[in-house]
Formats: sequence, structure tokens, C-alpha cells
Amino acid sequence: MLKPRKYHSFTEFRDHVLSLYLSYYPTMASTLGLHEYDNLSEDYSQARREQYLTDLQCAKEVLERDYSRQSSAGPNDEISRFERISLEWKIREEIFRLTELRDFEWNPMVYIDQLEITHLIDRDFAPFTSRMHSVMMRLRGYPRVLAIARQNLNTNLDRTIVETALMALEGRLEYLEQLPGRTFSKIEDPRLIEELSDAIQSAKLALSSFMEAVRTVVLPNSMYDSFRLGSNLLERFIQTSEVINESLESLLDKGRREMDHLTVELFKASEELDPQQSPREVFHTFIESEHFSEQTILRETSSMLERLRHFILRNELVSIPSEVRCTVEETPAHMRWAFAAMNSPGAFEKVATEAFYYVTLPEPTWDEAKRKEFLHGLNRSVLEIVSIHEAYPGHYTHFLHIQKSKSKVGKCFWSYAFVEGWAHYTEEMMIQAGWGDGDARIRMAFLQEALIRVVRYITAIELHSGKMTLSEAQHLFEEKALLRPIAARREAERGVFDPGYLCYTLGKFQIRELRARMERAGKENFSLFDFHNNLLSYGAPPVSIVAQMLEQ
Repeated sequence: MLKPRKYHSFTEFRDHVLSLYLSYYPTMASTLGLHEYDNLSEDYSQARREQYLTDLQCAKEVLERDYSRQSSAGPNDEISRFERISLEWKIREEIFRLTELRDFEWNPMVYIDQLEITHLIDRDFAPFTSRMHSVMMRLRGYPRVLAIARQNLNTNLDRTIVETALMALEGRLEYLEQLPGRTFSKIEDPRLIEELSDAIQSAKLALSSFMEAVRTVVLPNSMYDSFRLGSNLLERFIQTSEVINESLESLLDKGRREMDHLTVELFKASEELDPQQSPREVFHTFIESEHFSEQTILRETSSMLERLRHFILRNELVSIPSEVRCTVEETPAHMRWAFAAMNSPGAFEKVATEAFYYVTLPEPTWDEAKRKEFLHGLNRSVLEIVSIHEAYPGHYTHFLHIQKSKSKVGKCFWSYAFVEGWAHYTEEMMIQAGWGDGDARIRMAFLQEALIRVVRYITAIELHSGKMTLSEAQHLFEEKALLRPIAARREAERGVFDPGYLCYTLGKFQIRELRARMERAGKENFSLFDFHNNLLSYGAPPVSIVAQMLEQ
């Protein structure tokens, strides 16, 4: 074991840890706007993992030895204290993922995320030819990324995870097939076109070969219902990732009480619209049937975002630290799995500051009935709640605050529960502030979205604890969240490979509870505007870390 070295300052140590982290996750670093990582690909080989783990363990020793809270050399200013606490969290979480969770052995989605190149193509931070050189380097890394995946992944994987991974891989392959049409016309250098074409073909071949191996070798040996982490590992995963001490039983109790509360409110909103119909019938009659046309939906969404922004500023709910608006565009083909999605610039991005709010339109090949059914799902009321979540004051507003953060650590390290918890919390907060003027349709759309999230929370715990089957999870989404069978099945299956999707509701709980404590402590001096701005000023670490800073 190497002896941990001494550092001249906490800042030097912090930068060392950030370098370790970003070098191990260069795709993530590139999307953050750190373009020195644009040409690099992940290396999850055993040798690289072991080196990274050794480096993390050394960093943990240095942190405990030289920069503990009791140490005279420990950081004293507020930002450095925050960074010390955050480094401790992230180092422990990374060690946990490498030694206990080990998702690189059972989740192929880990490797599919490493194939991301969209930001290099779509975000105009450098000349197009320069970005295409980075794309070419990334594509040439595909064979190694996928070869390491084959080495690392267990021979007996869960069948639901394998089937989901194959669908995701097919999407990546389709994206590569479309890449020449998206890029070649913008390149004047014939040699670069030839080299990029070769890189695309090499990447397609590597993807096709990997998919064939998954279909012929992995899939036949995979079994349904073999995904469960188990109660103990799931509990440690939640506690380590979000720095909380609550047991699964306590978390479940909160979730069930929240689901019961939301269900009661759903029935109340339903009765306001039509007391003779069930909530499902009311949702279909009064909400799903009211949607924009294909021709107007993008324009109407732009107008909606502007109204949301004006409402937030007029009511002083949170600052919006940029005049740059979200550009509403049709969702790119490879991202059409979502109704709507936010594509914000990276926290370190200095040039390409544009932000895209994608709205998915019906496929041109669909018949009239399918197109109409799709638009029912993306109805006006639901689109308002989704836009709150994705843009104002949800993800886009949050990312604008992250960009302004004074902390490098706050820009690099994100908690699932803070990022998704904030966006989900804002849906409720906006309704409480008066958005929708009491319209029962808007309130019912909000309640359905909240019920989807709390059912995720409950099923993630129950699925991985072995107390619920996938069919039972699907039924819960249908019964409580009013989802149709196909959508309910998709939601249940996501919990198999993404147990962290419980974090939408977990983060909302944490922010709610912190706000309540701050309100009690501040009494008449409490300002919701200041609370939200202070909360977001730290970036997106675990909410419990922000609570330590705000309540000290």
C-alpha cells in the first residue's frame, strides 16, 4: 500500500481528488464542459479499477489525517468546509460502488452511458471540425469499452436488464447509422470525412458484435427475477449515496403515508371535475383529451415556459440567474423514449451556453389513432407539470445556479436525490404558490406525476428487498398512478436496473423537511426566496450536506 502523500494545502488536495474522479469518468467530465476530456473514453478494466480504488483509499486517509474537522490544518472558510464534507461523501460513495455495489458486473447500462457523443455533436463550443475529431476519438474507443464490458459483466444477468440494454444498444446503433447524414455535409475536408466514416464503421461493428454476443450468449443464460440487491445492500446504497441514516422500514413508512395522502387529494380533485366518475375516467375525460396540436405544440410550449418564468420572478420564488431562455425543439430521434427532456449546458461550459427543451412529437409513420393516443399522454395539464420539473424552476433553473456555484466540488459532484428531488419538489411548490389558479385539471396532473414518483419510491424498495414481483409493481403503477399497462410495465422495469429512481421522492422529502426546520427556526424572518437560493448555491450534493451548511 502506498503511503498517502502530504499536500501543501487543502485546495491542492481537493484538486487532486477531482482529477482522480474526472479522469475515471471522462465522458461525464466532457459533458460538464471540461473539454480536455473530450477525446477520452472510460477504462473499467480490473487493473484500472484497482488503481482507482487504491487512489481513493489513499485520499480517504489523507482527508481523515490532515483535513478532519478536528485538524488544525482543516479548512476554515465556508466553501472549503463544504468541500471537505462533500469530498468525504464522494470518496466513500465511490469506494462503496467499487467494492460493494459493483454495478459494472450486473448492469450493462453502465457501459452504454460511456458511448455518449451527442454533446460533442450538438453543442457548439468549438469549431465543428475540432468537435468531429473528438467524436472520431470517442468512436475509436468503442471497441475497447465494449470489450471491457464483456470481461466485467457476469455470465448470468437478469433478463429484464439484458432486454432493456439491448433496446438501448439498438438506439445507439441507429444513432450511428444516422451520424453521416448529421455531420458529413458540414465537413469540407475529404480526409476527415473518410477518417470519421472509418471510425463510425468500426464503432458500428463493435456495437453489432457486442449485441450479437449479448443475444446469443448472455440472453439465453439470463433469468427473470434475478436482479434483487437485497435489503442490506439496498439500505447501504441509499445511506451511502445520500448520506442518510434512515432504515428501509422508516423510508417505506414515509412513502406509504405520502401515497395515501396523494390518493386522497387525487379523489378530491377528481370530484371537483365530476363526482360521478372515477379518477381514471376523469383523468381521461378532462385532462388527456385536452392537448395541443402537432402543429402548435412547440410554439405553445415556448409560451408556457415564458409564463412559468414570469410567475416565478413575480412571486419571488427563486432567482433565475440568466437571461438565456430555453429553446424549445423537437426531440432528437435517439431520445424519443421521453415525452420531454432538458438539455442544459455543462456546469463548466463557457462558450455553448444555449439550453434546449425537447418535446417529443408523434412519429410520422404512425396512424391517426396512435398519434392521437400519444398526444393524450402529452396533454396540456401534464405538459405544464413536466415543464415545471424540466425547466422553470426545475432542472434548468437548478443548472443555472450550479454554473454560478463558487465551488468546483459543487459543480462536479451531484446527488441523484438533490437533482431529481429539487425538480419534483418544485412541482408541489409551484402549485402551493398559486400556479394554475386552483384549476383542478392542473392539480390532478400534478398529483398523478407525484403518485408515479412515490410508487417508484415504494417499488424500488420492495422489488430489491424481495417483497414485490414485477407484476405486482406494474399493478401498483396502474392502480395508484393511473398509468396504462404498457407505461406501468415500463416504470416497473426501470426499477430493476435503476433502484435509485426512488430518489425523486426521497429528495422531495428531504427538501420539504429542511424547509420546515428552517421556517421554524426563522419564524417571521423566513424567506422562501432566500431559502431556495441558498439551497441551490451549493450545487447538487446530498441534501443532508446542504442542511449541515444552512443549519450550522
